[in-house]
Amino acid sequence: MPKITILPDNKVLDANNDDLLLDISLTNDIAHAHACGGEGKCTTCRVLVLDGIEHCSEPTEKEQIIKEKIHSTEEFRLACQTGIRGDVTVRRLALNEEDIESASQTDIKNIGRLGETKKIAILFSDIRAFTSFSEKITPYDVVFILNRYFGRMVSVVESYGGRIDNYIGDGLLALFGTNNEPNPALAAVQSALDMCDQMDDMKPYLKTMYGEAFDIGIGVHLGDAVVGDIGAGISRRLTAVGEAVNFASRVESANKQFRSRILISEQTHEEIKDVITIKDFVRTNLPGIEDRVTLYEIESLIIPVEKAEKDEIMEEGIVWRKFTEVSSFDDEQQQIMKVKRDNILVFKLNDTFRAVNDRCPHALLSMKGSKINEEKETISCRWHNSDFCYKTGEIKAWINDGKMKFFAKIDSQAKEIVDMEQTPMDVFKTRVINNYVWVGMDPDY
Repeated sequence: MPKITILPDNKVLDANNDDLLLDISLTNDIAHAHACGGEGKCTTCRVLVLDGIEHCSEPTEKEQIIKEKIHSTEEFRLACQTGIRGDVTVRRLALNEEDIESASQTDIKNIGRLGETKKIAILFSDIRAFTSFSEKITPYDVVFILNRYFGRMVSVVESYGGRIDNYIGDGLLALFGTNNEPNPALAAVQSALDMCDQMDDMKPYLKTMYGEAFDIGIGVHLGDAVVGDIGAGISRRLTAVGEAVNFASRVESANKQFRSRILISEQTHEEIKDVITIKDFVRTNLPGIEDRVTLYEIESLIIPVEKAEKDEIMEEGIVWRKFTEVSSFDDEQQQIMKVKRDNILVFKLNDTFRAVNDRCPHALLSMKGSKINEEKETISCRWHNSDFCYKTGEIKAWINDGKMKFFAKIDSQAKEIVDMEQTPMDVFKTRVINNYVWVGMDPDY
């Protein structure tokens, strides 16, 4: 008989094979949150499987939809969908009203990517003596120059697959490898070298316009950091936290002491030592670090680093995002494209592609698997048979299901679904570039 250890309740419970985690909790009087009633439509019952993941059932279709939306890892499971076939240890994640609210069904699109530890390259850069420079010019010029400077630096970082995590005054923090890109340390160091080249290219302009120029210092560190969506509301964003980020900041600051431009940590050096040219190195103490560390001043790379292909293009107020190869639709004509705020259903019709919001407007369930009527130009929600024009999003038929309408007469939940406000479906533009499907959307999407 399987035994279930539930934390932080510190209870060991007996169960039968294939019993659901949620049922086991509730049967034993554990206040296990389940806002949707255990229907697999929210995340309030989710648990972290600390031991025995191999004794858990495979995710159901409902759970997989939720897991894809919140970008969760294997160890995060919905208790209402997870059957047990052996001993497991789990920790409940929603313990009070605040937890339940943050993981509620109504806020599911804002839950974001759950944190996971990743080895990433962290790049800090900072402008030297910018304060004294900015005191001699107008506030307008300060903003103008910074935007011109950041425009160049961001372009370099993104060209090697990095992403800007934050702007800190006249400095910036960039991350490489957050999406498992290959060779993050190499990409970060090449970015640092190119950023210095861009700075040198700007200096004649600055001297001509303002009589003097400035320089930059850059630090790169390769280490483990927790990567996930942090914050709330519209300020939520993917970021990295941990000692590795703090260490990278201190590596950058050391440039001031040693009058260098690019310093990398020993961990970064160890990763790419065979393909770099070192100008100098130093053993030193960094603030907040107990042991002395070795930092390396980079002169060049002895191999070329390929630039990452752009997967986003801005044109006339529309962001075009690269999705997948056209040929992939030969075997799977309906596919899910993950975007920052939601998922998009992309499907193929003959030689054309269409894209709509993956969540139906009435119950926020996945539209994948819904019927497409090319003659009527509609997509019919597979849950409640609502019909929408896949070109405009216009409602053609709302809850077109006789059974649902019948149950609405006797069941309050069914009536609520039938009577809820009729909302059109979001539709998106598509096009094909170099045999890849691209989807166009609003920049805020």
